Amino acid sequence: MGILLAGLLLFSAGCDNIFEYSPYKAGVRVPYSDLNLKALKVLEEQSREAFAPFSVGVFGDTHTYYDDFEEQVARFNKQDSLAFIAHMGDLTLSGIYREFIWYRKISSKLKHPLLTLIGNHDYLSNGEFMYEEMFGPSNFTLVYNNCLFVFMDDIIWEKNVQDPDFAWLESVLEGSEHYKYRFVLAHIPPWSAPFSKGNEYYYNMLMEKYGVDLSLHGHTHSYTYGQPYENGPPYFTSSSSKRREIFYLDVKEDGFEIRKEDI
Repeated sequence: MGILLAGLLLFSAGCDNIFEYSPYKAGVRVPYSDLNLKALKVLEEQSREAFAPFSVGVFGDTHTYYDDFEEQVARFNKQDSLAFIAHMGDLTLSGIYREFIWYRKISSKLKHPLLTLIGNHDYLSNGEFMYEEMFGPSNFTLVYNNCLFVFMDDIIWEKNVQDPDFAWLESVLEGSEHYKYRFVLAHIPPWSAPFSKGNEYYYNMLMEKYGVDLSLHGHTHSYTYGQPYENGPPYFTSSSSKRREIFYLDVKEDGFEIRKEDI
């Protein structure tokens, strides 16, 4: 009996090296909190009331491509004029604690404010709770130099919902026509499999209805930029870190453009 008990104690002592649970199920607290909210505060303080040109760095789907992720961070840090950087979601592969921590350790080297969207992989393993404590709400907005940025959680399957929160999206776009430009950022593009045909149509209809200038996404792991629908704005998708590319959104007085840079 004593041998059996000792064996069970030895097995349980080593379990932390075998299984990894959600930080909430394991009783682990996140060492970082409200990172998006803190970045938003910095950006609100440096923003101007009137429009002035600026550039935003864009990348996403870093997953566990950590060497490539490090290279992207180093390349962004060579740019002194970026207002901020947007990560398009899927900062993890499995939504587990250590992947969130590794993301933070690498991304903390950025010298520019960073805003991080939630992706479908980040919902795995109850990762949405980790995200919310580490970054804040998964839906949020930013007004920068008289431009509106809408960061939307459009996850469907891993969130176990049928539709994205279109009511929230419409509530922030309604009455936004006074902004110089309006940009919507969401991890999944509307033509991707998680969206039903009805959701795809409705999303683009909202873009057209409220005059959104550009819809930005990740998820596909490949770079695209164009106008896939007869009506509505152009759409952009960023590639994964494995592709070793970074992107810039240059916002100018007479328009905006997307630039791609290989690393």
